[in-house]
Order: sequence, then C-alpha cells, then structure tokens
Amino acid sequence: MRVLLADDEPVILRGLKKLISWDELGLHIVGEAQDGYELRQLIPECSPDLIISDISMPGLSGIDIIKELHEQGRPIKVIFISAYQEFAYAQQAVQYGALDYLVKPVSKPHLESVLRRAVDMIREENEEERTKERLDHYERKHRTVTISEYLDSLMDGDQRAANELTRMGAVPLSRYTSICLIEIDDEMGGESHWAERERKLVHFALNNIMKETLDSCDNCLMFVKDGRYGILVQFEHPEEPRRLIGNLHEQITSFLKLKLSAGIGQTVSGIELADASYRSALKALQSKYFTGLNQIINAEELEQGAVTDEIPVISELQEEIIKALCSQNKKLLEEMTDRLRRGVIRQAKGNKVLAVTSMYNTVLALEQELTQFGIPSRFSRRAESSLLDRLTSHATFAGAMDELIAIIQHMFEQLNGKLANKEVAELTKVKAYIAEHFAENITLESIAAIIYMNPYYFSSFFKKHTGKNFKQVLTEERMKHAIGLLLTTDLMIYEIAEAVGYNNARHFSDMFKKLYGKLPQEYRQSARAEQGAE
Repeated sequence: MRVLLADDEPVILRGLKKLISWDELGLHIVGEAQDGYELRQLIPECSPDLIISDISMPGLSGIDIIKELHEQGRPIKVIFISAYQEFAYAQQAVQYGALDYLVKPVSKPHLESVLRRAVDMIREENEEERTKERLDHYERKHRTVTISEYLDSLMDGDQRAANELTRMGAVPLSRYTSICLIEIDDEMGGESHWAERERKLVHFALNNIMKETLDSCDNCLMFVKDGRYGILVQFEHPEEPRRLIGNLHEQITSFLKLKLSAGIGQTVSGIELADASYRSALKALQSKYFTGLNQIINAEELEQGAVTDEIPVISELQEEIIKALCSQNKKLLEEMTDRLRRGVIRQAKGNKVLAVTSMYNTVLALEQELTQFGIPSRFSRRAESSLLDRLTSHATFAGAMDELIAIIQHMFEQLNGKLANKEVAELTKVKAYIAEHFAENITLESIAAIIYMNPYYFSSFFKKHTGKNFKQVLTEERMKHAIGLLLTTDLMIYEIAEAVGYNNARHFSDMFKKLYGKLPQEYRQSARAEQGAE
C-alpha cells in the first residue's frame, strides 16, 4: 500500500521512516512533503492509500487537506500527528474521517498498532470495492446477455421479447424501427481462408469497432444471430439507418481493411414488428451473391428495382445454346448465354442454391447432348472436385457464371474439332441418301437419324454446309427427277407426282410452279413445242 508522509520538520520525517519496518506491514513510502501545498501537489501524483501528516503545517494545514479529500470523495486514509493534544483539532480530524490522532513523540508500538488497523481497513474496503465492482460487472453482463437473448427471440417473432425490452428501457420508443445485418464477405461463398485464431481476432476487432461506434448512439442495440452482426435501430427520420450503417461500414473497411456487406431491413412501426424487418434485411444481405460484395443493400430499394416481366424458361434457353453450339454460331451462343445469365438471376429470385442448381443442370444438359458427337462428360465428372462444389464455392453469381461461360466456350471448341473431321463425310452420306430415296417419305427426323444426329443439330448442320435447308434440297432433287419424267414419258401428272414422292398431285403442281414458274403440264407442252419447232 502506498504511503505519503508530510511534516514541516525533516527530523520528524526521517524519524518516522526509521521508526518501524514499513515493508513488513505491507507499506511503501512513495513521497514526502514539508508543507501543505507540497502535500496537495503530491496527492494526485503519488495516488497514496494512506497519508501520515502533521496537523499543523505552513501554507495548508492537515485539516485543510483532509477537508478537500472529503469534499472530493477520495477514499484516502489519514493519520494525524501533532505536538499538542488539542481537542479542537482532534474533533475536526474525526469529523472529516481521520483514522487516528497521534501526539508527538510517537511511540513505535502505538504507531504500529494504528498502521495495522489502517492496513486492515484499507484491505477490507478494497475488497468491498472489488466485490461491488464484480457485482456491477455481473449485473451489467447479465443485462447484456438478457438483452441479447430477447433480441434473438424478437427476430424470431416473439412478441413477449418486445414487451420485455421495452420494460427494461433497453431502447427508446421511436416512430420507426429497422434491423440492419452485417456480414464479412471474406467468409462467404465457401470455407473461410482464415485460420481459427485469425478468425477470432478479426471478429474480436470487428466487435470492438462496432461497439465503439454504436456506444455513442442511444437508439441502437447490437446483437449477433446465426454468425451475423445485427443492429436494431430506433429512429424518427427515414435516412437514419442508411447514415448509421454507412458510417459503420466506412469505419470497419478503413481500420480493418475488411470487405463486408450490409443489409438494411424494411422500416416498420415499432419493435414488435422487428422480425419482419429482420427477414427483409436477411433477404437483402443474401442478394449480395447477385449484386456484388462490399456493398450496403437496402431491402426497400431492392424491392423497388425488382423486374416483373416474364421469366425466361431455362430449359428453352438450354436448347437454344445447344443449337448455337451445333451450328457453331458464336454470335448466337453469346446472345443465348447472356439471356441464360439474366434468366437464371430472375428465376432464382435471390436464392443462391436455385441459381447454382440452374447452372449445374445447364452443364449436365449440354454434356448429355454432346455425347452423341463422342465428347465425354468431362466437367461434371472431373475427379479432383465436383462441378456443383466448384460452382457453389464462388462468392458471387458473376464468378460462378464466368466458370459456366468458360465451360460452354470449351464445349464450343471441342465440338468445332469434332465436326471439322466428320462433317464432310456425313454431308456426303446425307446427299447420297436423298438422291437415292427422294421418292420415299423422307422427314427431317428420318434423315437426321441416318447420321445419328439430333434433328435440331441436323437442321443447323445441313444449312451451314449447303446454304439451304433440308426441305429445299429435297424439293429440288424431286423436281429434277420430275422434269426428266415430264420430258421423257407420257405419264400423267399425278403419276409423276407419286413417282417423285408426292401423294397429292395438286401440292406437287404448286411446288413445281413455285420453283419453275409454270405448272407441270404447261412446262411439258412448252418444252415439246420448242422441240417440234426445231
């Protein structure tokens, strides 16, 4: 314990220091004063637990000093020493809380007895103070824990929690309430790249900055729920939550160099509706997968910006991408891929799982179609990691979509290589078949089956290499043979129609005229007239 000695006689000070063994009593002399003014100056500098002072000194008396200590409420014990046993001094000393009043010359046993009593009193009072501090700490901690528990229940819709928070005076009663949620972006989209110790340090620092920033706000309560930091804000002005979160976001990103996203829930009238605001804040925060990281997302602004027109059917977009791949139409592929991106976003409606599932199913659908070209299912069956895990690991939709686009581009290049080697042979086979079987009922499906190709692919494939569609080439082949029959035989028109693959003579005549500008009979007569003239 720290002791300060004061006496205007140096011999008394030396005598006091030598009179007893201060260390054995657990006391340490930290300063000496030779008048009242010096004593006053040393008190804040030395922070003594005990003062032993002459009651009558130049400048300020011991009574003046103890009176100041009494008025300041400082719990410093004081023992007075005087050359005179004056009742008035003793009475004043006791009035202001002096521990004892000793008359010079001071005996060693008497001084030791008083000091032991002083030590016991100081220890007892210190213990009481520590006990009180512990009780206050536990009470504050219990209140904090209780408030946190009520807030957690409140977010789940427990109306009793709202009543209890109001009863405790935990939040001021304001017109509006909003829940704001904060989440570290570095921990999203997969496993954290931090070690456990680093993660704890980051969260400790983040928790401290949030508390320091929010301590000055009497309209906020901070809580943690499901690993996210939440703030209940009571306010009168609509812009208050955005201003508060904006300031907090700036503080954290500036001091901790962290990327984090914040979701501001919808404004509700009163804390009893806080669960609705919490759900909208959670939805806003989850939308960061689509909107991007390290942003403040307002649920109400998100709702206003929602697109309400028709959502594209993903399966139809997949078919269009397949057509673009098979026709090797790069421009169409880029257009359909972009439409797929927008379609997935709108179909998912803020749900990451739905978005990832759509992208995953797209790859499966494309791979299944490409197997007919001898291209194996490489991406969905890669041994080192599953496609679903890789798509899920991306923190944002943009990152997952980039991987999907890279996969589709690789498929495009694979197919290009396959088609370059076999397309010439396949086209020759198709043309030979048409020339031999033109009179039969040839359909797009039947001709595509000859080279084991999907009708959609075949249609694109055929036009790419001939510049004409399949029907047009078949018609030209039939009409070429029809002209031969018109010029070299006397078969009736309906017989010629049947001979070249038409069951309906009228339809045959219409197609013939469309191609040559004359009906079959007119063409025959005109041709024979020219031959007769020759």
